[in-house]
Amino acid sequence: MLEVIEALSEMLSNRVIVSEEELRRKALRAGLRALGIGMKSFTEEDLKEVVLSFIETPVSVKSTYFSEKVSLNGVQFYHLHTKKPQKSDIELAYSEYLKSKTFMGNLKALIDSADKFFEGFSREGYFLRLYTSKSKFAVFFTTVSDLKEDAEIHLRLAQSFDGEYAVILQTEEKPTEFVEIFRLYSEKFKRANAKVWVANPKDGGIDPFIGYPKDLRLLSRFKNPKLASRINSLWREKVNELD
Repeated sequence: MLEVIEALSEMLSNRVIVSEEELRRKALRAGLRALGIGMKSFTEEDLKEVVLSFIETPVSVKSTYFSEKVSLNGVQFYHLHTKKPQKSDIELAYSEYLKSKTFMGNLKALIDSADKFFEGFSREGYFLRLYTSKSKFAVFFTTVSDLKEDAEIHLRLAQSFDGEYAVILQTEEKPTEFVEIFRLYSEKFKRANAKVWVANPKDGGIDPFIGYPKDLRLLSRFKNPKLASRINSLWREKVNELD
């Protein structure tokens, strides 16, 4: 797990204070960066080991160590011994805590949604799920803001994977970041044969956002099968108007 710890330390290189929830969420992203499709072997026990290396007992000299505990608004945070958190540090940490708490709380429901969508496929892995039948899919779960930061990593994995690669996002209240993702990456994702789908953790439904599976039999399993096509058409109409 040393490579995951090192990747996470790099991601947190400018941070002074964090929560355990943020460490858990970002450790999954670090795992994907460090392990690629090998993330399928990353377990809940591995996740726990990585997180504890940052707040209890470092297992690598390259592990950032948030040794000091502080409780804010009933939430436990951890900060560096060498720096006192400033107001901006605390505000960022609390914002990341809220985002992480929501995502990690929804993660099992997102995975269950994917399992239902790929019913009849064999399953392997957890945080990165491999589904295999006549076709093969690698599926990773994340937030729309994290997808934006990690887009190039997902594109690289999609291009090197010997199957279809999909990212499943949780639904969000504000559509702004989805619009930004579509504007910046829709064409790149399509060229890389990468899909971006959106799951509602409340009802278990999955909608296509960017890209469809090659296995057309799966189309009927989307809650709104034509959504990605409608989004693409609306976007092209908007671009044409601007031109």
